[in-house]
Amino acid sequence: MRIIGATDVDALASGARPFASGVNSSAFNVLADWARAALHHRPVRLLAPSEAAADDTVVSVTIVGAPSALAENLPSGSEPARALAALTRHLGRPITGFVPLNTAGENAMLALACAASVGVDLVDADACGRVVPRVEHSLLTLAGVPAAPAAVVSPFGELSLIDASTPRLGALVPPLVSAAGGWSLFMGYPTAAETVDRFAAHGTITRYLDATDGDALAASPHRRLLRGTITAVEQLGARRLSVVLRETGGRQRLVRAEAAEEFFLVLADGARLAASPDGILLLSEDGDVVDADRCRIGMRVEVAVVPVPDVWHDERDRS
Repeated sequence: MRIIGATDVDALASGARPFASGVNSSAFNVLADWARAALHHRPVRLLAPSEAAADDTVVSVTIVGAPSALAENLPSGSEPARALAALTRHLGRPITGFVPLNTAGENAMLALACAASVGVDLVDADACGRVVPRVEHSLLTLAGVPAAPAAVVSPFGELSLIDASTPRLGALVPPLVSAAGGWSLFMGYPTAAETVDRFAAHGTITRYLDATDGDALAASPHRRLLRGTITAVEQLGARRLSVVLRETGGRQRLVRAEAAEEFFLVLADGARLAASPDGILLLSEDGDVVDADRCRIGMRVEVAVVPVPDVWHDERDRS
């Protein structure tokens, strides 16, 4: 067990930032300030999944919609309490902990702010083990855990309680978010702590807290593939980029990193070096993550890969 206080927010922010492309700085800062203020009044217990009582009920929390919208339609701070009360009434049993649905960028801050706001434990895990675009895509879904019942709370106070199949929930959430100004808090996947222990990705929050300044990946498992200099940035349609590098040292291969919302493929002289679902990151000389839309000709970068849980590779192979 570990106690997280207000002074730990900067470390968590530094560790979480690399794991989401296009983090909105304004939204990130709003959530960090919310977490800091909530923790000033009530520190949070960070529990390893095995430290929670096996039959305790935990739920997953995440932002649904666009984080950029959060910077425009600010959270009231009451969203976690309202979602928790609605789910508790519906389930008829107490909820003792939150697990982040994923911990990329803003979601790590959100989970901490939520736990501090309502006084429940934060489970040191995440229910995705990678960045995924939809709320129904998770390790818990792959393990057969239903996403519903779930509560969706907008920054304007509307609360929707959804009790439906996971595919139907996935279809219902986007229009709710659109009507709510572009983002909402999602709280769902109620399940026993032992299920999280079995199927979630462990230790994410601790790795972020223990990350080293100047080396964003120091505390996370990863592989460093190569260093290179960016020689071209090609726009391939409205939402896709191709970043071309010349490897420095070694074989001086021509490297191409393909990106949409995030980097999803790396080729060297036409041979595949890395591909989604593993996380692919470009790191600056200072150790910071460089998003695809910030790549510029002449930049010297390092290509690194962060592996995801094996089950995601199994799922890709089946699809």
